[in-house]
Amino acid sequence: MTESWWHKEIKSWGAETEIRIGNRRADCHLRGGKRAEAQSRGLPSAEVMAREAHADLWILNCTAAHRTHRLAVWEDPGLGWLFRWDRSWQGFAVAKRPAYLNLELNIRTGHGRFLEVTAWTFDGYRTVGTGHVHTAAAMRFWMRYDIPLTPERSTVR
Repeated sequence: MTESWWHKEIKSWGAETEIRIGNRRADCHLRGGKRAEAQSRGLPSAEVMAREAHADLWILNCTAAHRTHRLAVWEDPGLGWLFRWDRSWQGFAVAKRPAYLNLELNIRTGHGRFLEVTAWTFDGYRTVGTGHVHTAAAMRFWMRYDIPLTPERSTVR
């Protein structure tokens, strides 16, 4: 299967790519030592669990869902950032590793937004949850140089 432009771009943000671990591989190695799995489509639960044996976090391409309003993200003054994802990737209900949802990404300019999921609940076809919004630049700096993601420094309002 050929890699999409999105997959290649996200992998390039890490310190290394295609890290072999036994008979599997992680998509990229972050400067801070974590291994990331970049995913552009839903996976069955069994595959999510198998990949979590070699990956420390997920970066999910949700740009199409966000663009077509199946993934809505908004800020509530009392609760922080909330999201609702209709027709979500239900296989990720078993995920134990942190997840970052890519909401927007313009490869030409480098601008975009990611949602760091702090909690999510899968219910039938819908997922709801909370998180922190980060710019694409903040994500790149975290992945490549281990500059911490902090909501205060990287939130887009």
